[in-house]
Amino acid sequence: MRDEAVRAAFVWPARAAPGFPAGCPDAGDVLGRIAESAEEAGDEVALAVVTSALRATVEDSRDHEAGLRKVRNSLALVADGTDSGRWTASYYGKDLVLTSTDVAEPPPMRFGTGVRHGWAWDRVRLDGGVAQRRAALLSACYEVSMAARLRRDRPDVPEARSGAVLDRVPRLLSPARAASLLAGVLVRPLGGADDAAGSAPGEDPRLPGVPSADGWAATVAGGAATDHYAVTDVHDIEWGTARRADGERLTEGNARQLLPLAEAWSAGSIGTTSVLEEAYRIRLARESELVEHLRTLSDAVRPVGRLHATLGDGLSGLVPDPATLRKAVGAANRRTEGRMHSGAGAARLTSMDVARARERAHFSLHVTKTLKGTGVPQAATHVFGEPLGAEEAAYALDFLAGLARAGAGQAGHHHVLHARRWRDWWLEHLPPAAHRAFARL
Repeated sequence: MRDEAVRAAFVWPARAAPGFPAGCPDAGDVLGRIAESAEEAGDEVALAVVTSALRATVEDSRDHEAGLRKVRNSLALVADGTDSGRWTASYYGKDLVLTSTDVAEPPPMRFGTGVRHGWAWDRVRLDGGVAQRRAALLSACYEVSMAARLRRDRPDVPEARSGAVLDRVPRLLSPARAASLLAGVLVRPLGGADDAAGSAPGEDPRLPGVPSADGWAATVAGGAATDHYAVTDVHDIEWGTARRADGERLTEGNARQLLPLAEAWSAGSIGTTSVLEEAYRIRLARESELVEHLRTLSDAVRPVGRLHATLGDGLSGLVPDPATLRKAVGAANRRTEGRMHSGAGAARLTSMDVARARERAHFSLHVTKTLKGTGVPQAATHVFGEPLGAEEAAYALDFLAGLARAGAGQAGHHHVLHARRWRDWWLEHLPPAAHRAFARL
C-alpha cells in the first residue's frame, strides 16, 4: 500500500510525463510552475494544445502500445520544431501542451506523417492566488484540448483560437457528438487546489496511488514465467453499460453525464462559456471517480502483483495468477458500483515472451467487451485459453454481429475489426457449433 503522507500534487522540477520519450515533462507540473511564477495579477500566458488521433493510429499499428508510442514520438517531434527559447513543451495522455509568457500568437506547427493531429490555442489571464491561477490554466487546457480535437476531426474549421472554434459546436455537431467532445481527458483529474492529492515517487503524476507506466520495465524484469500478463479497461467509459436483457443502465458514462448540457448548448439555451464551466466541474468529479477505481484495482493486486497506468482508463502489469486479477476487478467494480466497471484480460507469460503474452491478454480483454452487460463471469475477467460456453458464445456473437450490421464508421466498429484480426483465437475459444456464425462476421 502507498504511503498516505500528504504529498504535493504539483512539483518542480517537473516529473517526466509517463510513457513519453526521455526529456518530456509532465504538463500538470509545468502548468503548476507557471501559476507559481506569475509575477503580478493580470499576467497572460499563451497556451496551445496539439492532440492526436490515437485510436486510428492504434488500428493502423495493430497494437495499442505501438500506436501509443507512435503518437507520443510524433508529439515530441512537433515540440522539437517549435522555438524552445520562447515556448515550453509539456505532455499528458495523447496531447502536447505549449506555453509561452512572451508571445502573442501561436507557434508555427510542423507535423510529420503517420499520425493525424489537431491543434488550437488561447491566451489565459492569471489572476488571484496560486490555486486560482492553477485552476485557470488547467481549465483552459481542457477547453483548448477540446478545440484541438474538433479541428483534428474537422480540418475545415478555419479558426484556431479555442473560443471561436467551440462556438461552432452547436452548428457542427449533434448533441451526442458534442457530449462526446466535452468528455475529454483532463491534465489533472483531481484539480488544482492547494490540498489536491499528490503522487508518490514511482506513481503516475495524474493518478495518485497508481504506479507509473515508466515502472513497467522493472516489473517485467522481476517477473516469473508463471506470472500472468494482465490488462484492464473501463467498459463503455463514454456512454456507460446497459444490461443486455432489459436495457437497464448498469454504469454511468462520461458523455452520458454531459448529454443534457450538450443538448442545452445545441438548442442555444446556454452559452459556450457557461457550458465549459459546468462541463469542467462535471469532468473533475468523474475523473476523481476514475482515479479511485484505478487505485482500487492497483492496490488489490499488491504486494504479489503490480499494475501500471499505461492505457488511459486502464492498467497493465503482472499478477501471479488469474484469481488475484479476478479479486482485484471485483473489488474495483464494487467500489464504483453503478458508476464504472472494468474488464480484464490475462495470459500466462509462457517462456517470458512478453510481446506474445501482451497480445493474448488484449484478446482476452476484447472478449470481456463482447460480453459486457450480460452478467456472466467472463464479462469481468477472461483468461486466454479459457473456452467460452454456449451462453457466452451466443452473447459475444450477438454483440459482434450487431456491430457488423451497423457497418464501418459506426461507434464500436473497431470491436469487429479486432475480432476479424484475432479470428484464429476466437475459433479456439468458441464452441464448434458457433464457428459458422463467427465466419459470417
